Amino acid sequence: MDALDRLAQDTRERIEAGYYACEAPATETQSDSSFVAAIHTAQRQARLAIVTEIKPASPSAGLLLDDPDVNVPRVLEAYAQGGADGLSVLTDATHFGGSLDHLGRARETGLPTLMKDFLLAESQLDAAQASGASAALFILTLFRRGYPLMGLDAMIAAAHERGLEVLLEVNGPDEYAEALGTDADMLGVNNRDLSTLALDLGTTEGVLRRHGKDRPVWALSGIETWDDMDRMRQAGADAALVGTSLMRAADPGQALRALLSS
Repeated sequence: MDALDRLAQDTRERIEAGYYACEAPATETQSDSSFVAAIHTAQRQARLAIVTEIKPASPSAGLLLDDPDVNVPRVLEAYAQGGADGLSVLTDATHFGGSLDHLGRARETGLPTLMKDFLLAESQLDAAQASGASAALFILTLFRRGYPLMGLDAMIAAAHERGLEVLLEVNGPDEYAEALGTDADMLGVNNRDLSTLALDLGTTEGVLRRHGKDRPVWALSGIETWDDMDRMRQAGADAALVGTSLMRAADPGQALRALLSS
């Protein structure tokens, strides 16, 4: 059992414990914000879209944010005012200090919001919808290992039925080639191998050099500086997810503005 197996097993326990259970979503909770639209806007401006992340902790970086209930709203406001194109919100409480409440708060900024978790069941999609998320993250490796309760195509369809865009995460050329055959709205190339937690920014470069793209592509993990962002842009990515470096900053909004103005 590797790191991703443990994360998936713990997610199953959260599902069984009812962590993601929610009331049937009211119409007014639905988000009309779109990551695809935000990325297209950035493309017209000849720049990489930047998606900032709410991640109070992580297995690789440890504790990143003290007292999330107090500080998450402050960080969300800083991201929105600092020029973020969208928000990624960890909802895994076990390993990342995440919360569905944080996802609901993120929606209030008016920016597109991504529910970032290890999505295995429709109950989690219901939670994303009820929290007003714009998109849901699926990890292709988990489907290859048989953890989700339904197949990838069915899960993508279920997300679309709930008005959610789908970001399908891959790690390597073979998974990317498989992902191109799906109806996912966006593809994300993770520079971190979730099996070992090893990081290599060359992953995005290698994948896009080999396969190209037919829809928006995100570069995920390990992006901390303007040079990193420019490297991903030159590789062909359309968006970059920046999380740990901003969460570590004393002033995340100022750190974001510095990143965008470099």
